[in-house]
Amino acid sequence: MYTASQYSDVPESTYHQVAQNSCYDLSVDKARNRVYFTIHGYWKSKSAVPDLLGDWKKIIALTQPGFTVLTDMRTMITHPQEMNELHMAAQQIIIDSGVRQVAHVMPTDKIAHLQLNSFKTNSTLPYRTFNSVEEAETWLNQHGQASLN
Repeated sequence: MYTASQYSDVPESTYHQVAQNSCYDLSVDKARNRVYFTIHGYWKSKSAVPDLLGDWKKIIALTQPGFTVLTDMRTMITHPQEMNELHMAAQQIIIDSGVRQVAHVMPTDKIAHLQLNSFKTNSTLPYRTFNSVEEAETWLNQHGQASLN
């Protein structure tokens, strides 16, 4: 999970946790207009994450158009094929809500890494992949801000 002291120089009061469970954490830094999504381990089925799409809608309500997302998937283990539909639905919510950039910190599990690469052809999500949270955060700080022009 992310905290202000770990990855940001903004006060704790700008962070809002929407979900924290055995499958994922979902929080927002309102000062940065950034969502933090951490996927934990193996999701056996959709019933393991019944509130995922609702939690995404709640978190999006706390952002402004042009928000960024940092997704930490380092501990993700390959999900069953039936989960792909759910992941794609979550991505569509993010796209439709005006995301500017997404930084994915890729899983260490090789099969999960391949599974995520397969989403590339089916998604219009504006993202880049990274090996560490620090790299992803730095990149979003440099490239995720909306232009004032």
